[in-house]
This record gives sequence, C-alpha cells and structure tokens, in this order.
Amino acid sequence: MKRLETEWQGQPLFQITLSSDQMQVDVLNLGAVLQRIAWAGQNHNLCLGYPTVDPYLTNPGKLGAIVGRYANRINQAQALVDGVSYKFDANNGAHCLHGGRETLGLRAFDVLEHSGSHVVLFQRMPDGHMGFPGTLDVWVTYRLQGATLGIDIRAKSDATTLCNITGHSYFNFTGAPTITDHQLQVAASEVLEVDETSIPSGAKMNVTGTQFDFQTPAALRQRDHPVNIDHNYCVSEGRTELRPIAWLSGGDTRMELASTEPGLQVY
Repeated sequence: MKRLETEWQGQPLFQITLSSDQMQVDVLNLGAVLQRIAWAGQNHNLCLGYPTVDPYLTNPGKLGAIVGRYANRINQAQALVDGVSYKFDANNGAHCLHGGRETLGLRAFDVLEHSGSHVVLFQRMPDGHMGFPGTLDVWVTYRLQGATLGIDIRAKSDATTLCNITGHSYFNFTGAPTITDHQLQVAASEVLEVDETSIPSGAKMNVTGTQFDFQTPAALRQRDHPVNIDHNYCVSEGRTELRPIAWLSGGDTRMELASTEPGLQVY
C-alpha cells in the first residue's frame, strides 16, 4: 500500500496494489476506485483509469468509482421512505444521480485491512447526507484470485433508507479509440423503458430484434454506428446466487461478469 502525496479534505489517500500470477489490480481508497486492471507483465489498462490521483478529486465520469448511496437516478430527487417525504440533492437536472454531488465515489474510505491479494475499505455516511435518512456504513472488498476479481459491497443503515450501491467501471480491452468492435452478450431479454431524461417508466421493453439485443454475442455497434445505450437489463426478478450475467470480449481478452443482483446497467 502506497501513501500518495495528495490528500482529500484532510484525509490521506492510498493506492493499494493487488497481484496474482495472472493479473495486477490497483485500487484507490478515494471513492474505492478500481484504477487499473492489467495482465501480469503487461502495461495496458483493461479498464479506463487516470494514471494519477488528481483527476479523481472531481472524476466527472465516475471512472472506476463505487457510487451511491443510490446509483443511477431518483426521479425529481425525492421519494417517500416509511411514509415520510425526503428531498435529495438534485445534481442531474431535476433528478438525483448516484446519490448526489458528494457521492461515495468522491469520499476517502478507511483502509481496514489489506494484503497482496485483497483490500477492505470502509466509509460512514452520516444521517441526512445529501438528504438521505439514516447513518449508512459501507464496506467494499476487492479480492484478486488468479484472473478473477471479486468486488463485495455491503451496507448497513441505522434507519430505513434507500440504498443502491454499485461499481462504475468502463472497459476497453484493446486500447483502440472506441470499443464498438468489442463483442457483448447479456443474459436478458428485457430492459427497463426510460424517458428522455433516463428515468424508468415502470415498464419493461423486449429487446429481441432491437439495437439493444445482446442475447447472443454482438458488436457494440449498429451497422457501423455505435449503439446509444444507457439502460438497465433485467437479468432476474430478484437477488439470486452469484451467477454469470454478461460477457465482453475484445482482442485477446474475454471477461465474464457474475452478479447476485437483478439488474445490470450497460452504458
């Protein structure tokens, strides 16, 4: 674990390197960011990441960050929780995106433990932060075994609240300017229908035969034009055991994504 020269709001920042016989992974405690994934002995970063920590102090694209309390958008930045109306930080037009301006991805986590193959990060979000009820404790564990990177996210609140935390990584396996030639497959026949501001309508849309159809491997383009995609794929009706839900390949690299969650946001 390397302490960085830059601090964030008076808190120390660290880069933690995980290694196996096949891969090397760099994690920052700022935003629990997944900064770098590389095959052993190679320099190419398989995920998008800045080479230094300073751009992560703002990180407008949330590259590699853990985002929350609530990933994606909350309509009109308000919701009823236990019959009480709460107003959240509106940072995406009228909506609340990724939990507001002070998302988890812009907070310095404590490093609870680390080794050459894993790191456990912790962050406490106070009651009322960005408008959300309850003090929320969040643990993020990265664990590297061979060519498998596990990301375990757990949270506990002392009050009923909204919580929807996820990783916000982008991938490029070849280093080309675009990934339109990458092949994607998603184990889902439906996506959530959204309006022009990306708020779900409550309906599901069948993707069969549309530009969003990745039920079998397909390039991330539609006749030489990139697919305009920022949609939640409905991979199950509820949480399940860990199972593969998506596959991405480019060049000589193929990634299998497994999850316990019912939805996968593809962007």
